[in-house]
Amino acid sequence: MAQHDGKVFCIGFYKTATTTLYDALRTLGYHTVNGDKLGSYPGADDGATLIRQIDAGDFRLPTLEMFDAFTDNPYFSIWRQLYAMYPDAKYILSVRDEDRWITSCVKFYRNRRIRPMRLWMFGPHANPALDAESRQAWLDAYRAHNAAVRAHFADRPHQYLEFDPTSEGGWDRLCAFLGASLPDRPWPHANPTKLDQPWRPVWRSVRRRLGIEASVPEDPEDDRDPD
Repeated sequence: MAQHDGKVFCIGFYKTATTTLYDALRTLGYHTVNGDKLGSYPGADDGATLIRQIDAGDFRLPTLEMFDAFTDNPYFSIWRQLYAMYPDAKYILSVRDEDRWITSCVKFYRNRRIRPMRLWMFGPHANPALDAESRQAWLDAYRAHNAAVRAHFADRPHQYLEFDPTSEGGWDRLCAFLGASLPDRPWPHANPTKLDQPWRPVWRSVRRRLGIEASVPEDPEDDRDPD
């Protein structure tokens, strides 16, 4: 079987090993974009432009002509519209154990700046560590998203793969799904969530006072959200 040479959309939620999938797809030869972080491609502006285009009802994003494969937001948020435009593409739903997933989200996002994409999705609940209501909003969104994707692809198994890269990470299922040869290198494990840096809350407070909270990443490592 020849390797799939069409589009590949990874439509798993935040913190479901999207960066690991990004690295894996690049290894398999796909020109891949991971979200819309500053510097991820010419013109990337942390999602601001893409959000305006999506809100205007135009889902033909410029990145769709620039890349073969896509991970993270906004792609998992507009998966229905992507399917309408690319009915022959391959779609991958990355998932994690729910308790481990929300714990990872709370731990990672607690003191990080709120990027435009998260504000667009969650509004006042963009920080899942803010309070119990925000944490629940993330859980509700995660459950609804996964349920909708599963229902849509229930009769389309040939173009749908669901797996948990954090517990069953390995090339076999991904390569079989894409018709790709097994690479001669280990399965990637990109950016596991680490303990927060003690200086980060103070730095965010300073940024808010200076009015630059939403202008630039906190530090270079923030350009790649850990899995």
